[in-house]
Amino acid sequence: MNQMQQIQKTTLRVEGLNKAYPGVQALEDINLSFTPGEIHALAGQNGAGKSTLVKILSGAETQDSGELYLNGTAMRFHSPHDAQNAGIQTIYQELSLVPQLSVAENICLGNLPRRPGRGVDWGQMRETAVQALKRIGFELDVARPISSYSVAEQQAVELAKALQKKARVLLLDEPTSALPQPDVRRLFDVLQRLAEEGVALVYISHRMDEVFSICSDISVLRDGRHVATMRTADSKPSDVIHAMVGEKLEGSLAEAALSGAQSAKIGSNRSDEVLLSARDLSDGEKVEGISVDIHKGEVLGLSGLVGSGQSELARLLAGALTRQTGTIEIDGRKRGYRSPADAIKLGVGYLPQDRKEHGFVPEMSVAENMTLASLSGFSRYGFVAEGREKTQAQRLAKRLAMRISGIDQQMRTLSGGTQQKVILARWLVRSARLLICDEPTRGVDVEAKEEMYELLRDFARDGGTVLIASSEISEALMCDRVLVMARGRIVAEVAHADIDPEGKSIMAHFN
Repeated sequence: MNQMQQIQKTTLRVEGLNKAYPGVQALEDINLSFTPGEIHALAGQNGAGKSTLVKILSGAETQDSGELYLNGTAMRFHSPHDAQNAGIQTIYQELSLVPQLSVAENICLGNLPRRPGRGVDWGQMRETAVQALKRIGFELDVARPISSYSVAEQQAVELAKALQKKARVLLLDEPTSALPQPDVRRLFDVLQRLAEEGVALVYISHRMDEVFSICSDISVLRDGRHVATMRTADSKPSDVIHAMVGEKLEGSLAEAALSGAQSAKIGSNRSDEVLLSARDLSDGEKVEGISVDIHKGEVLGLSGLVGSGQSELARLLAGALTRQTGTIEIDGRKRGYRSPADAIKLGVGYLPQDRKEHGFVPEMSVAENMTLASLSGFSRYGFVAEGREKTQAQRLAKRLAMRISGIDQQMRTLSGGTQQKVILARWLVRSARLLICDEPTRGVDVEAKEEMYELLRDFARDGGTVLIASSEISEALMCDRVLVMARGRIVAEVAHADIDPEGKSIMAHFN
């Protein structure tokens, strides 16, 4: 096959793509191609250039130089509308649906069918929505508001919306981050069906098990460069990790979890002494009658499918969710805290699942966010001692290997993994005794995960106690013990020694 024939076969191809921001070369000489019927993974650490590449492909950014070909024709998009008109649709981790509108209105938004002189053809709109959903194997009441459906069903609507716009290329950015395992499998069935229909899919995920189960090829970006493309059939997760980080992670917690081996525990200092004891906790909606003891020095896991209640229980224990019933004791004394501020005073730190919404102040600097929970220790007569604040922030930024231009950099400009590190650093500054983590590595890359695991391990070794609420089985493998949740209740307790490498002893209780 000559070069021209190959270009005509390729649905989407980029050649010599470059993009720079002030002080940063985000992409350098990128050459990639994505063909019809292929599910092609795009892997790399946070800051590797994946997001920038997706922004260019989706029309949200314009390259500085280089070419983008669609079916052999050179294209240059100046807006997302240009890319969508060309057949490139993007589905982001955070869905772009309008909660107040119906399913049908969301699917047809921007392209409402009309009758001459009579406005919107509501009947045709509903029929279009029904057929779009049927194509991907879903049957929903298209007249109902989108907000009345589950996350998985909303994602199906997002897919139907993209296909209704005649997508030839589908870009998927962490599409399973909020889905329970049964819905992940259903999504994979839909994506494979689309590939069989000739759609080219670009799949971005940090989850190696997903990449190897659904993708035929993997392209890896590192430091803005394309460093490898490999067939999944001829490679293994460690090959991808090596390409992503440029060094082997042999013996690391992340490598063990990815390879399916039983991980070493994060914790090692579990005491018989109870730090926090909760009895009959309920939030009146998602959690009912929970009782739990957390021992000093242990790393306790809360595991379950998304929506099983582990996130709500974590928030109750952190004071971020109002409890309707139940009591909490710390050091054997009843504590009536009703807010995160109350919990902080008692030595309880909280790393929320939605870090953008609840974890930090976007316009404030790295240093300011690090000391946010400890201002009294950095101020005198109502004024912040900036010298002490900066010294502490610089020390922790170096210790946590943060990829930042400086501690004055605004939080909103950082990658997700680095933002998470700053929040973790906040509780090191505060000298928290109990760190409650809700999905602590959601949406971060392999190297950032490893660094966070090591940080939690150090925190536990220094006498701290950790609670990890997670739907990631690989994280449950690292805990001293795991409480399994289903339907808002604790249904099982599994010790680390009884957890098999694949986590089946935990998943057996999911329902």
